[in-house]
Amino acid sequence: MSDLRDDFQATVENIAQDAREIERIETDKSELDPADPRAASLSERAEELAEQMHHKTLVERDLTDSAADSG
Repeated sequence: MSDLRDDFQATVENIAQDAREIERIETDKSELDPADPRAASLSERAEELAEQMHHKTLVERDLTDSAADSG
């Protein structure tokens, strides 16, 4: 169960890190004009992170399901 717990904790921390990066990106974008090319670039990066977070939350759900099945 320790490996499962370690994997779960690592996934939780990774999702939180991505969320903090998205927050930083959104803060940066809030200071830009929507026509600024940097706004589009930052939006693309936020979208990439959000997609990665979605995948990680699915992994996290699998881990919680596995833990429930073994406990």
